[in-house]
This record gives sequence, structure tokens and C-alpha cells, in this order.
Amino acid sequence: MAQVYKIKIFNKEYNIQTAESEEYTQRLADTLNKKLSEIVQGMSNMTPLDGAVLVALDCLDRSLKADIDIDKIRGQIKEYVDDAANSAEKLRSANEEISKLTAKIAKLEDELSEANRLLNRQGLSRQGAKQKSNPDYERYTKNVNEPKGDKTTFVPNKNGQTSFFNK
Repeated sequence: MAQVYKIKIFNKEYNIQTAESEEYTQRLADTLNKKLSEIVQGMSNMTPLDGAVLVALDCLDRSLKADIDIDKIRGQIKEYVDDAANSAEKLRSANEEISKLTAKIAKLEDELSEANRLLNRQGLSRQGAKQKSNPDYERYTKNVNEPKGDKTTFVPNKNGQTSFFNK
């Protein structure tokens, strides 16, 4: 609700109606008086009206520069919001990709499980399947699980090369 306050500017009283507090209104009047005194001081030919015009011009300059700064800040905020939106979209896309890959992993694990179940049903293990698919499996793994003794003997293989096994 608007109040009416008396203020004194350059030795002249004014009634000001404002919704601001009396303290704030008086602080404005004091600041204006100080600026007027600074401008008029030392200039005998300057009237209070001339001083008021110069103070008004200074205040307008500050106000316009503040508006320009505010517009720059708004532009920066808009850029930040746009960047945040882009990041959120990238995150959503990455989460979708993660979901797809997780589903694919689950499907592959199910397929592996099913393949192992089928191998077990046929009496084969994965190792048994490897043995059947690699004819040299037995030759390469021969004697691997046998206990090692003191003697080393060289055994020729099919190609005539020799290798050694502990017996």
C-alpha cells in the first residue's frame, strides 16, 4: 500500500507517494542531495535545476548500462539453459543405449545358457564340444594333468618334432 513521505531535496520539501519504505525513500533523497552537492559545488553559475539535469543524466546512464549488463546475463543464462538441455538429451540418449545394450547382454546370456543346457542334455560340456571341434585337442593337452616325475622324456609328435613331458 502506498504511503506519503516528506523528503527534502536541495532545501526544498517534496511529498512523495510510494510503496517503498520510508527508510528507503529517505536514502534515495540523501543520495540525490549528495550527488547534487557534488555537481553544483564549485560552480557558482549552476542552478539546482542544471544540477538535477546532470544527476538525472548520470542516473539514466547507469540505468541503461545496468540494463545492457542484465541483457548480457540473460543471454548467458539462456546459453547455460540450452547447454543443460543438450546435456540432458545426451544423457537420455546414453541411458537408452545402455538399456538396449543391457537387454542385448541379457539376451546373449540367455542364449549361452540355452546352448549350455542343450550341450548338457546331449551329454557334452563346452570342453567336450571343444574337443570334438579341434582334432588336435588331445595331442595338445595330453599329459597336462598327469603327475610330474623326476624324468623328462622327449616324445616325437606326428610331424617328427620332439617335445618333452614329465613322466
